[in-house]
Amino acid sequence: MPLMQADIRNHYEKYWSDAAAQGSITYSNQVEDAVAYPVYEQLIADLRLEVDQGRILDVGCGSGRWLRFLLEHHQPKYFLGIDVARSSIDLLQQYHSRNDRGVEVEFRQADITDPHLHLDGQFDLINVGNVLFHIPEQNLFAQALKNLASLLAPEGRMVSTEYLPRSTMRTEWMLVRSRFEFEQALQTAGLRLVEVRASCFFANDPMGIDGHDQGTRLNFNQVRSTMQSILRSNLEEQTRTFMVNFFAMIDRALLAFCSERIAQIDLPSQKLAVIERLEKHQ
Repeated sequence: MPLMQADIRNHYEKYWSDAAAQGSITYSNQVEDAVAYPVYEQLIADLRLEVDQGRILDVGCGSGRWLRFLLEHHQPKYFLGIDVARSSIDLLQQYHSRNDRGVEVEFRQADITDPHLHLDGQFDLINVGNVLFHIPEQNLFAQALKNLASLLAPEGRMVSTEYLPRSTMRTEWMLVRSRFEFEQALQTAGLRLVEVRASCFFANDPMGIDGHDQGTRLNFNQVRSTMQSILRSNLEEQTRTFMVNFFAMIDRALLAFCSERIAQIDLPSQKLAVIERLEKHQ
């Protein structure tokens, strides 16, 4: 039976609680980060996103994957990480001080689907990492977008990890809305999609590929599962580093080749979707 938002929240509550109990903090897939981080960095430069000396909100901060990226490459004035799971906040507070790399950093438990959500002020950049497609209920999804629109500064941008296939797809964990459904929901909330950058062919679920789980989707998933099996095996550190770099090289080569020939939104990978307030262009 497909999971609803409360089920997913309960899963991550236990997941981050177990990580905190073990004294470990696992950010994400190393191959995915090696591909996605440079794409995000280029996106920031091309669109001149206000990151340095700006106010940043990280929605679904988890174990700090995007916190690490943003603070290693930039110097925002203020960074607020929120997550629906209390255990995520507890975990991050173990590893990050309120003044991390000279940046004012704060973490709070918060639910973007809450109609009474209140955070102090607006933000120049709102980073939404693997969150929106984990909100299958349409009323909660609409409320989340409404909240995010109110939190976005007039000249600010939101960057959300999305897939944007041509057809809406429901899995056990996700409701991956089609690009058309997603853009309509944005417009209703007073937002618009302005840029899409693809990343990670094999290091992430191939949800950008339409259709059933056989054929092309099956081929992509076979490659992905094989990569995961290799990296989960008992490798020497030098070998592991080599394999991570090699797999990232494959992803980057495919991304570069396809990006010259296919629109970013049509690539099978996950994408960084850049969103701004609709009123900015009215």
